[in-house]
Amino acid sequence: PQETAICLPFIRRQIQLADPDILVCLGGPSAQALLAVSEGITRMRGKLVDYDTGTRVIRALPTFHPAYLLRTPLGKRLVWRDLLAVEALLAQSGSKSG
Repeated sequence: PQETAICLPFIRRQIQLADPDILVCLGGPSAQALLAVSEGITRMRGKLVDYDTGTRVIRALPTFHPAYLLRTPLGKRLVWRDLLAVEALLAQSGSKSG
């Protein structure tokens, strides 16, 4: 949508400035916009993808949006696994954020 096209350069710059060790995309629209993929969130979730900032590559993990979890509580287990994977990746990398 138009809002995404307008905001995306600002979001990309914020990510570049924050310089995170891992990027977690909450929901399909954010994952599709940031990672330039067309797959739905159900297929993408839990799979690590590279996000190129232009100066470095950041690992990105798409997962379900919190609003989806309110409507579909059974999805919480999958998101919990995703968050545990993020925790493990941060521990492996000796992250400054973890």
